[in-house]
Amino acid sequence: MTGPTRDDGTPGDGQPARPNPAVPPHDPAAPPQVGAQPPHGPGAPLHYPPTPPETRPQDQPVHGEPPVPGVPRLGPADEHRSAAEQAAQHRDYDRALRERFRAVLRGMEQHGVLDVRRSRTADETVDDASAADLPLEVASELQPAARSFDEVVYGGRRATEDEYRRLEYADRFSAGAPPPAPEPVEREAVEVAPRTRRGLPELPELLRDPRFWAAVAGAAVVLLLLYGVLQACGGPIAPKPPEPQLPPTESPDTGDRDVDLPDFGPGSGSIFERLPGTVAFGGLQLLILLGLLIWWRARRRGALVREPRPVEVAANELLAGQAALYRRSRDHAYVAGKLRAATVRRLRPTLGFGAEAGRERLVAALTARGIPGEVADHALYGDVPDAAALRHVAAQLEYIEQEVG
Repeated sequence: MTGPTRDDGTPGDGQPARPNPAVPPHDPAAPPQVGAQPPHGPGAPLHYPPTPPETRPQDQPVHGEPPVPGVPRLGPADEHRSAAEQAAQHRDYDRALRERFRAVLRGMEQHGVLDVRRSRTADETVDDASAADLPLEVASELQPAARSFDEVVYGGRRATEDEYRRLEYADRFSAGAPPPAPEPVEREAVEVAPRTRRGLPELPELLRDPRFWAAVAGAAVVLLLLYGVLQACGGPIAPKPPEPQLPPTESPDTGDRDVDLPDFGPGSGSIFERLPGTVAFGGLQLLILLGLLIWWRARRRGALVREPRPVEVAANELLAGQAALYRRSRDHAYVAGKLRAATVRRLRPTLGFGAEAGRERLVAALTARGIPGEVADHALYGDVPDAAALRHVAAQLEYIEQEVG
């Protein structure tokens, strides 16, 4: 006994799955696959990263269940629009709703209304479209369409014809959308091995033994001390007597010169001969000691070590990343506390309060400035249960700062 099947190849009441040529090979909003990380709530992404070929779920069918579809991928808007219309003709509104929502998303990206992203959830699509200043009738229909999309794809609910027709009415971008830009190609970063400096050849075992150098240093010290003792105990060295100047044996030349200039001759003296012996000996010792010190310490310094430089990230990227983390955490009370603390810190100098000012004083001071007390109390100390309340509190805080000046 077999029943009808749906056009996307999913079996109906007892009939096995069959392929459908109208269905694109990759479904961006397909249910979570076996082996892939399951989505968490309506904020799950519209498509997932590819699974390695050896672990793909379609290669591992489960007994009694249809094969899982392949890896999802978003195509051009025209392709999803035609798939949605064909599914609607066969009254398969589940697939028609999914394909129509993808057609709207891809149409806005191809028209340049939204930035092209590899992964965008239905809620993020609505938030980005609201920030793009779309017409009111389009923006008002995207929010319920996104909620229906999440319930159909991840909640297991069947879509209705009314939901599909409302999304079809809001689709102003898939028809006549320009061709999509070529997608970026992922390139795997290749790590380059650091260049190693060629080391010096190893010294012999004797020269690497510290005891050998200790013995050499000790012997040098003993020799220097012995030489100093011998020099101190010896008598002073008398300088060489000068050669006597004998009178010339020949009569001086009585020529045209009136004065005879002395013949000095080439010099043969040394600077070390004119210095005292203790100064020359001490300078030699200092030179030897300096050479030993340089040879001893230079080898221990070694080559310079490169220090890794910090990663430079643009400020807008850090701000966008922090905002995405706050949005993903869904901790609205924590984010509201941050906004309130910053607002109070900027208002205290204007109001003349210090850090010890309490709730009553702040609310009374703001009321005196013309701000209603209920608005001030709710903006600074009210509960923030959801994202809508958080946006309302942020708007109230901005209004209070503008009024206080």
